[in-house]
Amino acid sequence: MEQNEILQQVIETIRKDIVSDKKFLKSVLSEIKLTEQNIPSELILSLMNKLNVQNQPPRQPISNAPKDIKGSQVAKPISVGEGSIEAKIVSDLLDGNNVYLMGKAGTGKTYLAKAIAESVMGQPVFLINCSQWTSPIEIRGGQTIKGYEEGQLIKAWAEGGILILDELPKLDPNTAGLLNDALAETASQPKYDQDGKIALDKDGKPVIPYIVNGRGDKIFKGQDAKDPNVKFRFCVIGTGNTDMMNIGNKYGGNQRQDYSLVDRFAGSFYTIEKDVVKEMELTYPYVFEVCNAMRNYLESKDALQSISLRTMLNFNRTFEQEMLYKIGSKFADEIFNNGGERVAPKNIEDSINSFLNMLEVNLRNDIENDPEFREKTSERAKTEAEERFSVQFMKKYHLNPRTGDVLTEQQIAELDNK
Repeated sequence: MEQNEILQQVIETIRKDIVSDKKFLKSVLSEIKLTEQNIPSELILSLMNKLNVQNQPPRQPISNAPKDIKGSQVAKPISVGEGSIEAKIVSDLLDGNNVYLMGKAGTGKTYLAKAIAESVMGQPVFLINCSQWTSPIEIRGGQTIKGYEEGQLIKAWAEGGILILDELPKLDPNTAGLLNDALAETASQPKYDQDGKIALDKDGKPVIPYIVNGRGDKIFKGQDAKDPNVKFRFCVIGTGNTDMMNIGNKYGGNQRQDYSLVDRFAGSFYTIEKDVVKEMELTYPYVFEVCNAMRNYLESKDALQSISLRTMLNFNRTFEQEMLYKIGSKFADEIFNNGGERVAPKNIEDSINSFLNMLEVNLRNDIENDPEFREKTSERAKTEAEERFSVQFMKKYHLNPRTGDVLTEQQIAELDNK
């Protein structure tokens, strides 16, 4: 299913829910005389949410051609192919299933989670960087020197959006238990009776899922939603290097989590491997080929160090700025010395040497003498990369790198032949 079709289904479902709620509100108002004293707080909250939904302007699409790319790395939206992992993850999130992405460092787990949240689902992201030092305040909220601060879990639950639990296995198991209530209710929605009205409990209160924040307050699901695209939608994506049941031996800080946590992701575990196609889409050919040569050698030696997507993007930003500076582009970073003279930025060779300096001396020497690496970093390869850069830049951004002008449709079409 295409990205636009997925978004259209989500929007249509939300629209139907809003129409249904309007009918319910009209029936209540026609049968019951409400006053300021007897209006339940939950009903006021619901009415306020409806007003927020109706008054919000439609979400604007993100342009593929940014107005100013200086100092930035613009990633292309991910594709969701039939039967792909991305499609399965989106399906899980729409169904209310918690998703767990497992893979080696730098395989793009967090990048994938954010891309799905923002580019495909159109949802805001709430991020918790997990470690043994992650506190309950970061999750559920609590008192700080600045006063009470709400936790990321509570914000995502109340506002709607995708909560990313980055490096989840590193979280202290006792602290991780604070997630369980919300993770068990990810798919839960307000209860409806046989007439399609929101069901009431024995005290006459609407039955809406809630969790408790750091102050002990009941936080109802979606109570602070401001955007119709996130109304009552709370999704969770966890990432990590292990399956949470084993510690692993290559990455420090991972802990064995209680199975009550693991169980909340069961059925939606995905192993993320390096994605060469995605790497090639996000980087210039020269950068990819150099990085891939180093990675091939490191993998052949089963080295601890590796070339990740994160490393490639680091190299890519440096290479792009180096080339922009050389052609006098308006998008190039401006760096001046004490005399007011402009100086050249860091170059791709600096990035390569910085990475190689992290390795043991013998391993570094072996890579530098590796035939594939020597070929990809040769002067001939670098010269060819410089000659092709402007065309590659225009294909990527649809902008003229020298003038900053937006390309016409004809100019963009002509790029296919270059």
